[in-house]
Amino acid sequence: MARQGTRVVEKKIVCWASPGCIHQCGLIATVRDGRLVGLRGNPDYPTPNRGCSDRMPHHIRWLYSPDQLLHPLKRVGERGEGQWQRISWDQALDEIAAKLAALKQDYGPETLALHEGTYRSDLYPLRTRFLNLFGNPSNIGCAGTICRCNTIAMNYALLGCANARPKLDRLKCVVLHGCNLPHTAPLDWQRLRRRLEDGETRLIVVDPRKTEAGRYADFWLQLRPGTDAALLMAWINVIIEEGLYDEEFVGEWTFGFDQLRGRAAEYPPEKVANITWVPADLIRDSARLYAVSKPAGFHWGSATDMLGRNSIRVEQARICLRALTGNLAIGGGETVEGPGPIIGGKMGIRDSMLVFPELVSAEQRRKQLGSDHFRLMGWPGYEVMGRYHEETYGVPFPTAAHNFVAVQPLIWKAVLEEKPYPVRAMVTWGSNVLLNGGDVKTIYRALKSPNLELHVVLEHFMTPTALLADYVLPAASKLEKPMCATHEDFAPNIACGEAAVEPLGERRSDFYFWKGLAERLGYGEYFPWDTEEDLADYRLAPLGLTFKEVATERYFVRSTESWTYASVNPRTGRLTGFATPSGKVELYSQVLERLGYDPLPHYEEPPESPVTAPEVAREYPLLLITGGNFRPMFHSENRHFGVGTREQYPDPVMDVHPETARKAGIKETDWVYVETRRGVIRQRAHITEEIDPRVVNVQSHWWFPERPAREPWLHGLWESNANVLTWATDPTAFDPVTGGWPLRALLCKIYKEKGTR
Repeated sequence: MARQGTRVVEKKIVCWASPGCIHQCGLIATVRDGRLVGLRGNPDYPTPNRGCSDRMPHHIRWLYSPDQLLHPLKRVGERGEGQWQRISWDQALDEIAAKLAALKQDYGPETLALHEGTYRSDLYPLRTRFLNLFGNPSNIGCAGTICRCNTIAMNYALLGCANARPKLDRLKCVVLHGCNLPHTAPLDWQRLRRRLEDGETRLIVVDPRKTEAGRYADFWLQLRPGTDAALLMAWINVIIEEGLYDEEFVGEWTFGFDQLRGRAAEYPPEKVANITWVPADLIRDSARLYAVSKPAGFHWGSATDMLGRNSIRVEQARICLRALTGNLAIGGGETVEGPGPIIGGKMGIRDSMLVFPELVSAEQRRKQLGSDHFRLMGWPGYEVMGRYHEETYGVPFPTAAHNFVAVQPLIWKAVLEEKPYPVRAMVTWGSNVLLNGGDVKTIYRALKSPNLELHVVLEHFMTPTALLADYVLPAASKLEKPMCATHEDFAPNIACGEAAVEPLGERRSDFYFWKGLAERLGYGEYFPWDTEEDLADYRLAPLGLTFKEVATERYFVRSTESWTYASVNPRTGRLTGFATPSGKVELYSQVLERLGYDPLPHYEEPPESPVTAPEVAREYPLLLITGGNFRPMFHSENRHFGVGTREQYPDPVMDVHPETARKAGIKETDWVYVETRRGVIRQRAHITEEIDPRVVNVQSHWWFPERPAREPWLHGLWESNANVLTWATDPTAFDPVTGGWPLRALLCKIYKEKGTR
């Protein structure tokens, strides 16, 4: 029984990034007198994801951590001195808007840049709406360039729509590629493991490390880091030459088969074995298993997105494999759908319908940082792919998405060198860029530079990045704000969830931030909604639905009419096909060709390897992987003691082979230095035979909130941060199609810290 005078309510919420993870579980939040007191799975939620075990129990302590930011702060000392003045939101927005207006007058609207993290918000269309009204060419730097959004861009090029995650409960064969599934998606892993144990599914793991999933694998392909594209090209070679491809689907629904066959002939397994360290017979046998198992599918992680040069060709090869084997066919393992949702011939308001891309002139579009060289993810790609997308689906191409961005390292160049023009202002929201960005030393110099006249950070905690800001604004978390999302237009549905509680202290939703800036800069008429719920109602109105109805009863709005390549397009009355120049899956990509790139997948040697840099390899003989995700952490989050997550994982850990450790005199749990040409960090050694003696794996995103905030500490920024080691200053090392920078397959050396046993 509730005590007299108390009020207990239950809210139907969606748990996702910050403080959750990628599963987007449906939960019921119990709220007593406005305070969150309980979380449990929602039995009515229409997906199997209804609460995972390791993070959800800590969400309440995370929300009420004494370290959470509750009030707007303005810097009053030098950047990094830790001197702050508490101010109001009105003062903060007034001053930020005035400074932006002055900088726009002096340098043009392109002087503003944004930096973002991994899906901390569902309000990307409002960000883009504001930028387009401001006249900015979409100078957005984000982790998406090296984390899935680059692969989605390639799917748009070859398929005309975002890729589909495989249905693990139906697959006869799963390929885990660069993905430590037990840590990145444990609910998926639980379901897959049951199928493996019951003999219903076969498993191929492609990973330099033998993770938990690798112990269940029929084939573990322990490849040399960075050589994934070569391996997949050899698979294509085997599948075509042995006639294991789906002749019907390839003949009717693909373009460029003969050209792909010619390219794949350059990658016989014997040649690729020398490149990848994977024996030729293992390449052949694993390719055969994938090809003959129906349906089969890839479950991939972000590892291959982070290779720099060559990374996007990995996804291009995966798409070709999905098409060759017929797993893109209706009833296959990875069938893709059009945008949706469509109900009764009407469509809900997707992100792309909220952003006004026509406001950005051709002259301004050309100023987007990196779009002159890395064209797929910027305005050049939009102008090529958008035409086919709109002709097919009748909706604009998704410019609000993270796959439509500038190249992040070029933002630092524009700050420090003012080339090709000065970047004088930056807004960082949902991103701890000093932890997630490549080459921390360069980012640090940019954030400290007097050239950067305005830096605003929206955050939950005082991170190392926030410590160098001019204004730090307390952002409402996803427990404190409602959700109405098409997930950057990558999903064919609209998903909704309630807020669990009102924002704590003076925290505000990012909706309030973008609307407040717009009103002060004269764009208020374009932000007519008073609340996020009002905006959600607007988006759902064409379907005859309300936010409250969807958030509490339906959760997802899906199309009542099928919209796949072989279904009748409700707009045209003809088969929909694929939104590409040929109307088919483009094994030979005419989009890439029109953008000036090789239209076929291929392999290039990583920019820093024993092959491309033998002189560097003499001093740095080991290959470095800068870490996969590990639970209960989520990127750079959950590092605070007192929440219950850091207690489980107090120190950073690196993986090293026993032979390598013996040569260096390293024992288990020793503090070990890891060094590249860029810098040195230290992590504790974990000695394991499940990594190659030539390879070292370090964990990413490590900082220490318990360390001092003031310079030079910055909460332990330099101590164990993997991006001290990475490379993001040489555009020739970037992926030439998307601009992704190399965070893996780098050269390093290790040595024992003096004074350890």
